[in-house]
Amino acid sequence: MLLLGFSSGLPFFLVGNTFGYWLRDEHTSLTAIGFLSWVGIAYSLKFLWAPLIDRVDLPLFRRLGHRRGWIMFSQIVVGLALAAMGGT
Repeated sequence: MLLLGFSSGLPFFLVGNTFGYWLRDEHTSLTAIGFLSWVGIAYSLKFLWAPLIDRVDLPLFRRLGHRRGWIMFSQIVVGLALAAMGGT
């Protein structure tokens, strides 16, 4: 459970702390880097959408339990997104 929790917060850490430095080093415009702040909105507004997620069960991950199922689902989505970005 600890590893799943750690890995669910890892993308936010990478985008929030290191990605901006890397983009600036690659001479990306400050405007484009500024748009990355929109990624943090999902975390900032978590208090709005978290109660909705607490009410929804994922049928494919039901045997893992409610929270672990959502964490596993989000990890799969993050993995697919990273694979899609890596393929471009």
